[in-house]
Amino acid sequence: MSASKRPDFEQFRDALIALIKEHVKQKEIGPFSPWLEVGDESTREAILHAFKSRMESAYGVELVVEPHLVSLDRPVESIAIQLHHVFNTIFLMEQINARIRARLRKR
Repeated sequence: MSASKRPDFEQFRDALIALIKEHVKQKEIGPFSPWLEVGDESTREAILHAFKSRMESAYGVELVVEPHLVSLDRPVESIAIQLHHVFNTIFLMEQINARIRARLRKR
């Protein structure tokens, strides 16, 4: 994943699932695994924090993680969808802001 191009949903979801597998030793973690069965609340919180850090490091864009995601009763894919939506929104806002700043510097 390159810093200049945002990840597509599959890359994003797969990165989240890979990180989950690093944190929990369950053999079968996939897109349709229940999120609430991925460790306990503190484990899920640690996963979200680590994923936020990883995305920020890779793309230079802050990923805002809503606190309710820790205890949301949905499949892992649903968590990935929500995170990806927020990430894309912020990524696009940052690109627009960078263009505006570049135009202002040219004046």
